[in-house]
Amino acid sequence: MKNNKRLKSFIELTILVLLVFSSIYLIEKIPAFDFPKAESTLAKIVTFTGIFIMAFLMLGLHELGHLLTGLAQGFRFAIFVVGPLGVKQEDEKIKWYLNTNLGHYGGIAATTPVNNDPANAKKFARVIIAGPLTSLLGGIILLYLSTLLETPWNTVIFSGGLVSLALFLATTIPSKTGTFFTDRKRYQRLTRPGKAQQVELATLRIMGQYAQDNSYQNVDTADINILLEDEEPFMQYFGWFNKLYQQLEQGTEPSSEDWDSFRKTGELLSKSMVTAMEKELEKARK
Repeated sequence: MKNNKRLKSFIELTILVLLVFSSIYLIEKIPAFDFPKAESTLAKIVTFTGIFIMAFLMLGLHELGHLLTGLAQGFRFAIFVVGPLGVKQEDEKIKWYLNTNLGHYGGIAATTPVNNDPANAKKFARVIIAGPLTSLLGGIILLYLSTLLETPWNTVIFSGGLVSLALFLATTIPSKTGTFFTDRKRYQRLTRPGKAQQVELATLRIMGQYAQDNSYQNVDTADINILLEDEEPFMQYFGWFNKLYQQLEQGTEPSSEDWDSFRKTGELLSKSMVTAMEKELEKARK
């Protein structure tokens, strides 16, 4: 499993590199993008560095679309990660940290409901779709700007537009990236009636109720069971986490069978996520 995760991170970085070099190729071959070229070795190094920085900025733009829309909906900030930079809320404080998890270099942004409002589903759907739409708009703007300006930086601007459009396609065409649903698929799960929507709504109700009470006291066990019965590993894992946390909070030690199910499901997910969840359960036990 660890090898699969490393392979996924390697593939993501390889795709990023291919996007950079494909943008350079297009600049060389398409007359409309016949930009002034960097002549000196130093200028070329600066251009290549700028392209990689721009690629990460476009990842940040995508995640920023999610984040700002969530905050505008009244959701609570949870985490924002792009490349080596991470910001998270921990113990009611905002903390900056150096991200060393390659799996998170592609970007993460999360906001959570602050109450169990029935309108959270529509709000969260807007948060989900905001990322791809931001990437689409950003890509179009940057590609257009690259045809207007006449500087060596056009190459960097053009590559940013290309990466942004690629992010739009990557988060809308496939249904999954690894264990998780893409933004487009998650949006469909939230907005189309059916079992998948019920799972998404149960997740939001649990998150909203816990945020409202800072406790699992009023979390409906029926919602937890909906997650446990789902076929997706992450949803099952989140269900087991909530079930164990609720029991620990009530002073009841979960059965060894429940602990085993929780850990077995966690084997299918990233180590960093599992570690974070286990730390939360340790806090509940104390």
